[in-house]
Amino acid sequence: MFMSLVGNDRSNAIKAVNQGIDSRLEGFTRSAFSDNGHRLNCEVHAEELPILVRRLADSGNEDAELLADDLVEVAFGPFEE
Repeated sequence: MFMSLVGNDRSNAIKAVNQGIDSRLEGFTRSAFSDNGHRLNCEVHAEELPILVRRLADSGNEDAELLADDLVEVAFGPFEE
């Protein structure tokens, strides 16, 4: 999944990615990221998208949680209630 992030979304994604290898022994080894200081371009590998979504959702930051929800909706479709 390709995405280009600015503002709070950029900052929150950087924090999630920079956690490195976590306690689940998961990290970003197949994805590519480039940051010019204003815009973060991300090519997130399909197998690593759940890692990003989980880290954003578990961050305790409302903006990061909203980004996680948006990523799930884009990747898997709208939520059914």
